[in-house]
Amino acid sequence: MNRWVGVVSLRETAAPTPVHRIALAIEAARKRTSYQLAGREVPYARMRATLRRLGQEHARRYEWERYTYCVELAGDFYNGGEPPQGLPGWLTTELDDALRRSTAAPRKNARKTTSTRHEPWRTEHRRPQPSHRDRPASTGAPGRAVASTGSRTPEPVRPYRRVVRRTTACDVIYPPLPALPRELAELVAEGGAEVVAAVGDTVGRFAPGPDAVTWLGLAAEHRSHLYEKVPTQTVTPQVLGLLERLGATALDMILLDAYVRWAVPQKVGEQSCEHVRRRRAADLALGQWVAERRLARLGSGEAQQPARSVYQGCARQVLGVLSLFGDHETARRFVAAVWPDLDRPVASTGFDSVTQADAAFRKEGLSYDYAEDGPGHRKEYRATVRTGTGRTAHGTGPSKKAARAAAAEALLTKYPQAAQTAGARQNAPEPGRQQAAPLPYTRPEARHRDAVADLAAMFELGHRADALLAQALTHASWIYENQPAAHAARQHDNQLLAHQGSFVVDHLAACVRTRHTLARGLAPDDDEARILTASDEDTARLAAALALGEGLLTGRGESGKGLVAVSDAAQAVVATAWRARGPELLRRRPAVLDEWLTGLDHRPDPTTVLNTMAITYGMTYAFEHRATNDGKHLTHYTATAVLRDVRGRTHQWTGHADGPAGKTSAGKATAQDILDVLAAASTDDLFTTLDGLQRDLLAYLFRAQLDGLGQLTERQRTRILARGDLGTDLLTTGDTEAFLAWAARVMTLLGPNIGEAPETLTSLYRRILDITRYGQRSPLRRMAADPGTDTAGTVRRLAAEAVRRAASASPRVESVRDVVQDWWRDQAPHTGVTVRDDMRQEAFVPLPAHLGALHETLTWCGEAAEATGTRTDVELTVQHGTLHVWIGLDRVDVRAVCDNFARLLSRTLPFTDCLVGEDHVLLRLHGGPDRTGLSPLAAAGLDAYLSAVDAERPSTAEEQPDPGSPEPETHPLATT
Repeated sequence: MNRWVGVVSLRETAAPTPVHRIALAIEAARKRTSYQLAGREVPYARMRATLRRLGQEHARRYEWERYTYCVELAGDFYNGGEPPQGLPGWLTTELDDALRRSTAAPRKNARKTTSTRHEPWRTEHRRPQPSHRDRPASTGAPGRAVASTGSRTPEPVRPYRRVVRRTTACDVIYPPLPALPRELAELVAEGGAEVVAAVGDTVGRFAPGPDAVTWLGLAAEHRSHLYEKVPTQTVTPQVLGLLERLGATALDMILLDAYVRWAVPQKVGEQSCEHVRRRRAADLALGQWVAERRLARLGSGEAQQPARSVYQGCARQVLGVLSLFGDHETARRFVAAVWPDLDRPVASTGFDSVTQADAAFRKEGLSYDYAEDGPGHRKEYRATVRTGTGRTAHGTGPSKKAARAAAAEALLTKYPQAAQTAGARQNAPEPGRQQAAPLPYTRPEARHRDAVADLAAMFELGHRADALLAQALTHASWIYENQPAAHAARQHDNQLLAHQGSFVVDHLAACVRTRHTLARGLAPDDDEARILTASDEDTARLAAALALGEGLLTGRGESGKGLVAVSDAAQAVVATAWRARGPELLRRRPAVLDEWLTGLDHRPDPTTVLNTMAITYGMTYAFEHRATNDGKHLTHYTATAVLRDVRGRTHQWTGHADGPAGKTSAGKATAQDILDVLAAASTDDLFTTLDGLQRDLLAYLFRAQLDGLGQLTERQRTRILARGDLGTDLLTTGDTEAFLAWAARVMTLLGPNIGEAPETLTSLYRRILDITRYGQRSPLRRMAADPGTDTAGTVRRLAAEAVRRAASASPRVESVRDVVQDWWRDQAPHTGVTVRDDMRQEAFVPLPAHLGALHETLTWCGEAAEATGTRTDVELTVQHGTLHVWIGLDRVDVRAVCDNFARLLSRTLPFTDCLVGEDHVLLRLHGGPDRTGLSPLAAAGLDAYLSAVDAERPSTAEEQPDPGSPEPETHPLATT
């Protein structure tokens, strides 16, 4: 009892209230079924569904903290509850947008026989189109006139109105890097000192800080050595993958920066091929540098015969650490010292031997034959190249590719005259040859001029990059139609800039992604550590944010609204900024660009998501493509997915892309259609929009999921819950009504004779509920581990202990009256207690968890009343199968004392609501639903939901992982 002294907050005595105040509390709770959001009334059921959908979106982006917040908040929207009003700004905006989209009228699109173009829920998955606000509809694209003929009356030209762009810049704030654990720091300490000494000997002066030295030691690790020496719970090999990916993008930037200083490429293909050759040569030199100094720390198996790629990867990891700490200049000097050809064209970067041989002997024809020798773990390949005239040569290597290259080189060496005659050897460009610098256009179109001025202010370039910005906003079609103006300004199109800009964007994105991922811990999984190349859709969104469509110069045949056109313009603008400011762009850049980089989505494409889901349920699929011609010499494709489940049943589905699509885009569109149809089963509003073909597909997918469930890994369970498969998201948020409705919808698809639910499904439900209620990152565990030493921290820890007791074991009594009577006997000697029993003869059969919840709630409130020397009033009644227990506390700040306990109790125990008022606590214990006539799916879910797991015993996933599954716990609610 003494633990509450000095903890319980006091308040002034409330005014007298009616005797039976429980009736007022019940009526007030009955009216709370909607939420005030942005001036609108939103029903609780709709808020729960919207929060779950938003949580799934954050899970797809691996934003687990926001996912957890959405999922836990959805559990607070039970009828009668009082969810918090002060929601974070990001969530309020997302909720408002999602609710507005869901209430918008569906688009009236033409139906296709086998497609899914009718789905009104696809708004979140549609390809982003560039925004062209304020573009006068009659003037066409900037920089071209609207042609008029005798048969067509030109549209009136509207006055020009300048687009308003955000020109503010911001300093980039990266989250701090985590400190390496002690055992890992000790492991890499020696390697870090060796790397620092080696880099210092190579570049000269190099004195990094102690943190950088430690991370450089980590960069010298190979994943095989890390696996042998450090537990995967401490650090995962994906950390090394992040460093290597960041180092690879930094190396690309160093090579391209040096290349554009002396090279004069005429086409993108020339610049791209030259970069590939230079990158290959630089990788070889860097790998040899690491091998000669024996810096790579390899595992016992890998060290026996390490491949060249091992040393090259280690070198890229070193570059990644230098970029991680912002030391771009040291990285550049390091590459220049290791590979002397950085700042000059060399013959060694010419065409590879296979390409040269093909060009030299094209008229004669070439063919290759292969033979292999040696044991399976160390094969040697022999290649023989023959020309049509009988010339032959041989080469050997550890792979067919290497042997073919050696044979081609031998053929060129054996017949040098033929090679020279054919002109296969590349003539290296002269280092002194330079192209005249471009100039701004003398009489630019108004939109183009204003766009250049705004972009210069946005990137803080002054006027030193106006010519390159003009080039970045010049499409090839405009150059073709305006050659005199282009020649006068010494300008050409933006393709070369866009090629360089694609690497700049990748490097900026890799810096942001690596920093934010490592800031969350050193044990990321494959999904969190994924760094994808920005797609055309991504850069098109950047172009829309920069309003580049308003300043892009295009010809008559190009509208300037195409995805590729605006994407290239965005990349070219970023390349221009990098040429002018270099690595300074990593520290300060436009706010628009920084927000775009931070929000860049590194999730896999729909085909990868579909493949992951198929593997989870033992399914396979393949695409069959059909080509069509639109009469304009363009071939479009549609893809049909042929699905096969574990029982051999097949199903076909054909999707249609939004526009012309190649094979890859067509496959993505079909995969996205399948995923969208599966997501439509989560709510009744979306389910009712499905037509017959879509329902057939959904029924097939449900059967495949139920039949294919097996022994799942923790990662697979994570993805199942994040996608909301099989109603798992409904159970974890306590929305049993929505779960029963979902089960009824599934039954209408599968038919009444589906048999018993598989045991694997019941096991999945129990395991996921166990983790979300009692797992490492569950609200119960987090509140129990609160490190605060103030009053609030103490109350939270006490609340967690009380709820843990309520969940672990119920009192040894048989009825509600027994619990109240035992508590009264213990409490009455210490403080006044008044009990009014209005249960009458109405039957109420409590769950075992109900008795524990009632006991702990009475004890919690009784101790608070005793600490303040006030009395406790208790009233009980049963209405509509729900037991209401009202506990009145005078002179106690009930919200400060009981709010955490009530919220945690409601989230943890099934069919239990604890509501806090100004002067009372209202405990509602709901009787379980009528189980007669429940479908097997509904029964399996309710059985798992009603199971009260003993929180004291080690039964959670963190303490007992699956046999044979070495993966650490990666459940969203168990992820830091």
